[in-house]
Amino acid sequence: MRLSPGLHRYFAGVFLLEIEVDGDGLVEDFVFPDWATFRFSHAPPAVANPGGSAQVGGCQFSVAGPRTQEIYLRTGSVRQWGAVIHPSGWAELIGEPADRYTNGLFDGRSTPAFEKFRPLAETLFGQEADPDGEFKRLTSFFEAVESVDDPAVDKIAKIHIALFDPEIETVAQLGDRVGLSRRTLERLCKRAFGFAPKMVLRRHRFMRSLARFTLDPSLKWIGAMDPTYHDQAQFVRDFHEFMGMTPTQYHQLAKPVSEPMMRERVLYLKERAREWVPDSAWPEDNRAA
Repeated sequence: MRLSPGLHRYFAGVFLLEIEVDGDGLVEDFVFPDWATFRFSHAPPAVANPGGSAQVGGCQFSVAGPRTQEIYLRTGSVRQWGAVIHPSGWAELIGEPADRYTNGLFDGRSTPAFEKFRPLAETLFGQEADPDGEFKRLTSFFEAVESVDDPAVDKIAKIHIALFDPEIETVAQLGDRVGLSRRTLERLCKRAFGFAPKMVLRRHRFMRSLARFTLDPSLKWIGAMDPTYHDQAQFVRDFHEFMGMTPTQYHQLAKPVSEPMMRERVLYLKERAREWVPDSAWPEDNRAA
């Protein structure tokens, strides 16, 4: 299922998560740091908590703010639609400073900022599973939703695009690329991305490394590590900060949710963004490895 071009302005991707387990069985995983994400569930699903914070469970419409921390996920059988909202999408859909929601999990039914999306949560699912119909209802809703008029949205989009260039290592280089002063860059990143520019760059560098390893574990961590890391120790420190564990601990975990999501995300972005992202920014797609 592919988004219409008009919805690319909002989303880094839309996904359907379907998990079936026997009886009272549970699936556990650690979901990687990401942009803000809406999750609409057919029935009260997972218990999740970001970076050791308070848990949110049994919520049919949940919102994860932009994250620099992993989310621990524990769930039984579930059907769930998710929409990953990139920074300019946040500016146009939410219109509130993203840094107020960083690393938080929220009940969309009771958080005022997400009030206009509650009708979708109430109408998305029917009595029977219908992926095509659900996808149509979800996309039709967002195609009709009233967006926020943000005069800085084009600048926010330029910042986001620039992050995919692995040659941009510093805040000064990022500012030069997008033609913004350091002060303006700082303000826009906090408002739309949720973090200061330095953290935005650090997280993106880490995610490039994690994506490479996910698509080709034969690289091992030393081969997947982004070349902008000074040494392996720096990468390990970032890994522990963003994922709450060491690379070795992460590698030993089963990843029934996060690994397929990572693969699909990278493939979708590669297909979507060839015109403005250099090939060197993408990990090789070695699905057979």
